[in-house]
Amino acid sequence: MAKRLDELDYYALFDLPHDASADAIKLAFRAFARRYHPDRHADDPDGGARAGRIYRRATEAYRVLTHPEQRRAYDQQLAQGKLRFDPEQAWQSIRPSVPPGQADVHSSRARPFLAKAEQAIRAKNWKQARLHLQIALQHEPGSEALLRKLAEIEAQLKQG
Repeated sequence: MAKRLDELDYYALFDLPHDASADAIKLAFRAFARRYHPDRHADDPDGGARAGRIYRRATEAYRVLTHPEQRRAYDQQLAQGKLRFDPEQAWQSIRPSVPPGQADVHSSRARPFLAKAEQAIRAKNWKQARLHLQIALQHEPGSEALLRKLAEIEAQLKQG
């Protein structure tokens, strides 16, 4: 199974069609986990290691297939012949769709607040912009892009 495992994409691993629903993926993973969970094979040293390797691949597949953005990126990678998800390649394919001012902000939770801050900046509502940037920084602490923008807003507030 070791060589065969490396030849399986995530859908084949669970014996699912490429358009499987999230519920179908969940059910398939649970059935797979019942069979290959390492605890079931704890008494067998060779089988335990093998089951652990198989189970780790399955959890990787489950995480990717149940996350809509990662699944879309994986499907694109799969079309290029890549059987395992490459997050770095996925980031490169997603990055061009990020608005230019938000390219340096990596957290998907921080981006909406940055967008709201930019709207407030265009409306010259500096207090609102500061608030949204502070919230964005809570989701992506230490972001130089956000800190830079917040410093600009603080300067505008001091001016007037």
